[in-house]
Amino acid sequence: MAAPPSPATPKKRTLYDILGVERDANAIDIGIAYKARIEALNRNPGADPNEVNLVHEAYHVLCMPNERAAYDAKLISMAEKAAAKESAQSPDLVLEPEEEEKPPAWKNKYVLTGGALLVALLAFWAMRSPPKPEPRIVAQRELRPPSEARVAAPAAAPEPAALVAKSAEELFTTLSRSTARITVHDISGRAVGLGSGVVTGIGTVVTNCHVATAGGSLTVKVGAEQFSASVEVADEEYDLCRLSVSGLTAPAVTIGSAESLKTGQKVYAIGSPQGLELTISDGIVSGMRDLPQGRVIQTTAPISPGSSGGPLFDAYGRLVGIMTFQHRSGQNLNFAVPADWIANIRSRSATNPLTEAMQRSMAPN
Repeated sequence: MAAPPSPATPKKRTLYDILGVERDANAIDIGIAYKARIEALNRNPGADPNEVNLVHEAYHVLCMPNERAAYDAKLISMAEKAAAKESAQSPDLVLEPEEEEKPPAWKNKYVLTGGALLVALLAFWAMRSPPKPEPRIVAQRELRPPSEARVAAPAAAPEPAALVAKSAEELFTTLSRSTARITVHDISGRAVGLGSGVVTGIGTVVTNCHVATAGGSLTVKVGAEQFSASVEVADEEYDLCRLSVSGLTAPAVTIGSAESLKTGQKVYAIGSPQGLELTISDGIVSGMRDLPQGRVIQTTAPISPGSSGGPLFDAYGRLVGIMTFQHRSGQNLNFAVPADWIANIRSRSATNPLTEAMQRSMAPN
């Protein structure tokens, strides 16, 4: 009797499933799908922040040709192993026994007679034989059906590749393509402010609100391209603004979490100090400081005018914070708001401005 089928294991979603695109989708289709997914999640107040991070990760991998090729190869390998496992677990074929040829009746007669004589002889011999010793219990080796012995169990799926720390040069080469220089203009078109930002999606840049709302209009420069921008969401409580940048297709960064940071860990800031070309500087996490809005990052990575709103990365290239504030009366008192807040920004005024809260937290008692 055949064993009942085991319940099906839920199929794991691929990065293509997360964006809702086919495996052969081109870069334009991927970009359109990514923007639609992000907009849908932003419209949903109860959206899972983990889903937002998955969408960012899917876009980051699929929009980079080399990373996408490596991911596709991994998908093929996993599919082959799944097929091998399914084949190994298939029941063996059961063949119907062939009908045996019946012997002639005269043979049956002699067989019965011979059988009776054999039984009589065995009974006589048993009465003359000494009693048999008690049987010993012998450990029995477990035997497996031939089908199991022949087919090797499929190898387990490979563990995800361990993250590898990158050098400052490698980080800048990759991540400067996703870092923006922001210029703020007054109503006459005169530049009145400078800042930095980071690309988090197609046509989307995140920066500080104290940068983006300092004038009447904005221009965003990423690489050699310059775009007009507008404030889409201003969360003054977090001092984070999301900008809409029409025509921007620069790759989005991978958003990490400040929860994983440890004191003494290496971090890197990329920005445009004083409106100059992009620069990278390194430092460590000095500690985490509690404010009414949540915990912010204190770092020795320097911040200067023009760098506000720029990204803070860990050694693996994940966005962990947005550089926000420098305390002018203390050395290496630089602060970044955690990247975790990006998924939760919404339009609201500041009841307790972040920079003022930072200053109060460092005031002597």
